[in-house]
Amino acid sequence: MRLIETYSDVKKAILKVIKSLGYELRRVPARPLPKPNPALPPADSPMVAGLKRSRQRGLVPRTIIDVGAAEGRWTQEARTIWSESEYVLFEPLEERAPVLDAMAAQYANTHVVKAGAGREKAVIDFFVTDDLDGSGVADNGTNARRRRIDITTVDEEIARLGLKGPYLLKLDTHGYEVPIFEGATRVLRETELIVVECYGFQIAPQSLLFWEMCQYLDGKGFRLVDLVDVYGRPADHAFWQCDAFFMPKKHPLFAKNTYH
Repeated sequence: MRLIETYSDVKKAILKVIKSLGYELRRVPARPLPKPNPALPPADSPMVAGLKRSRQRGLVPRTIIDVGAAEGRWTQEARTIWSESEYVLFEPLEERAPVLDAMAAQYANTHVVKAGAGREKAVIDFFVTDDLDGSGVADNGTNARRRRIDITTVDEEIARLGLKGPYLLKLDTHGYEVPIFEGATRVLRETELIVVECYGFQIAPQSLLFWEMCQYLDGKGFRLVDLVDVYGRPADHAFWQCDAFFMPKKHPLFAKNTYH
């Protein structure tokens, strides 16, 4: 009780001094959080920002190849930047077909290949996860369902469709990248940008770690130019994956070695 009285006395004394100086102490109501401005465009995703930087470097591909297209979200993002390009979407999962078929019906410049891509035509095992997004050629221990899928090559499908370069080649293929690149030797000669999901751990047999992918693509004539969507493992924050952008080593921007 004595403590409360002491505190009350001190408070009254402070208020008296403030009042004697000509000031008044009042509680300020909390300010509401600012509302989003509908007139402002939404912020770009890291991927879209990276693709826009590629456009600013002068990239205007005639054909954009999306291997591991899933439900076509990446293609839709790319279309906001290169609306006039031809799009080829490789996707082996039959569950994705309705969405991709609808996209092809809406856009005349969209072509769907209902198969995976690889080194040569074949039929291989594919492991399908419940969420579909984690599906791939490797059994990652998530009780995925084994399924047989058709494999074709990027070179064969691009030739069949009669589509010309320069090309943009995007891979989201969960560790199956090397066979796809080996089946795209003709396309790679006219490719001006590769966007590939890379990993910090070996997620499939013979898959490449990020630094190994840089080394492998260096041998193909490409050099790292940009990174987006860098993620670490939740438990220990160790580097897990990123989307890496590679351009031909002969591109003029690599001739400059200074920071500014």
